[in-house]
Amino acid sequence: MSHSGVRGRTLVFGLPGNPVSSLVGFELFVRPALLALQGLAEPEPLFLPGRLARPAEMVVARESLLRARARVTDDGVFVDPLDGQESHMIARAAHANALVLVPRGEGALVAGTAVSYLAL
Repeated sequence: MSHSGVRGRTLVFGLPGNPVSSLVGFELFVRPALLALQGLAEPEPLFLPGRLARPAEMVVARESLLRARARVTDDGVFVDPLDGQESHMIARAAHANALVLVPRGEGALVAGTAVSYLAL
């Protein structure tokens, strides 16, 4: 879990110890804060529309962000979740160029399902 706070006039962020969790926390919380401090009017992460290239498992308790490879085709953008989604698998994360937002739920989203993704 990521946390933020202020110490004096300094904005402080606490990121998780797992490298991939830190990457996700940075993209969702730190980068937008830095962009806002630079004066960007809309610093929030920009999620784009795409389609799953293969099935993606949902988690009942929460939304998930899966590391994936996004590729542009004549039929649109397809995002292919990478194998090895565990948060300590940093080497596999290096191949990702996107984070796919998977809603909470039971079962799996099938290939071709419309999803949102964050380009890395």
